[in-house]
Amino acid sequence: MTTNTDQPATHGETTLKAHLRQEIQAGMAAARDPENAGLPDLWARKTTIYSPWYTRTCPECKQKFREGDQVRLCPKCGQVFHDDDQYVLHCWKTRFDRDGVCQKPRYDPIAEVKRPGCDYCWPGTFPDTEGHAGEKKLPVQGVGDRKVEDQFRRGLDNVWSPYGGEKVLKVPEDAPIVGHQCPWCRFQFRAGDRAVKCPCGKCNTYLHDDIFRHLTCWNEWNKSDKKEYCPTTGARIQRLTEGEDER
Repeated sequence: MTTNTDQPATHGETTLKAHLRQEIQAGMAAARDPENAGLPDLWARKTTIYSPWYTRTCPECKQKFREGDQVRLCPKCGQVFHDDDQYVLHCWKTRFDRDGVCQKPRYDPIAEVKRPGCDYCWPGTFPDTEGHAGEKKLPVQGVGDRKVEDQFRRGLDNVWSPYGGEKVLKVPEDAPIVGHQCPWCRFQFRAGDRAVKCPCGKCNTYLHDDIFRHLTCWNEWNKSDKKEYCPTTGARIQRLTEGEDER
């Protein structure tokens, strides 16, 4: 007597396999980004280099998500928006205040298809806030913690020097380079970033030199074989030789 082991899967088996696959994928994603694993819907998340959205573009401000950026995820489609007081990037609130939904249907001219969008409507509050909509809780960090952080930053400034001893600019809010891309990491400059100007003397290009934010583009660029050429114009850079007086 023979038995047929190739019977088609029942609907229940198919559903179970899909559920298990979804759980496994969720577990793998949590293992890759443990800092944000297991957080409830709408909870603020801190971007790490392991976050799936790291280096992707926020659909509202069009800036790439950098390490340390605070974001929120749509609980229905997973779309990520900035919600970061440090950089005044309140993209989540801006999007829902204006459109009412996560993403409106739109036509994608590149794929030549119509995207359905996401009709999720934010109720106006977050599980990690209290009081009225958008009113953040007081930070957990105490005065002592802030003093330690300030001391760490000052100590870092003392021991960390840019290649060649170039002058470091702390980017002010009204600086022309705010919103411009660093030619090395391709992240946009934001107010408060630290940067060094290209030494060619003929352009207004800056590169990040911000170890606190893990953006050491200036030093990395100078360690590469591209340091002899302006990252914007491509012109060869005439550097001073050792012992030559600066003019």
